[in-house]
Amino acid sequence: MPPIPKLSLILLSGLPATGKSTFARYLARDHGFAHYDLECYPRGWPRPDLKSLWDTSRCAFVAALRQFHARTALDWGFPVSCLAWVQELQGAGVRLIWFTGSIARAREVFLERGGIAVENFDFQVRTIQQAGLPGTLECVTIEALSDSGVFLNPCEVQQQVFA
Repeated sequence: MPPIPKLSLILLSGLPATGKSTFARYLARDHGFAHYDLECYPRGWPRPDLKSLWDTSRCAFVAALRQFHARTALDWGFPVSCLAWVQELQGAGVRLIWFTGSIARAREVFLERGGIAVENFDFQVRTIQQAGLPGTLECVTIEALSDSGVFLNPCEVQQQVFA
């Protein structure tokens, strides 16, 4: 397996319910990554004090992350309307990892997980498709969920992300 660089700053994004958060938790648990669940402030932020930077300047946010953490996984199924923010992150040196897979199976996983209306899943997938994402985004694409409903295990994802 390829080694994970000592300095790593990645954004895990893509289709809902395809394993982004599971992989981020694996990186945090087994490889010392700071895991920022950007949709879960303040609970999902190791440094909640960085939220004002996130809100005002993604470049300043990235600079601060680098001061506090050698390895960081940002976990964000961003709305398409925030694409410019993702491009700002990329411009600041963040690597985008796009999770994809069977939409039908992801929808089932989303429903099983509960807690959020399935209409949100449908809307997010529809807007991703309409925008043609990941399309021309410079990213590593991970086919994380098969049509038969099998997720890649974290080691398999790690191999693709850090190859």
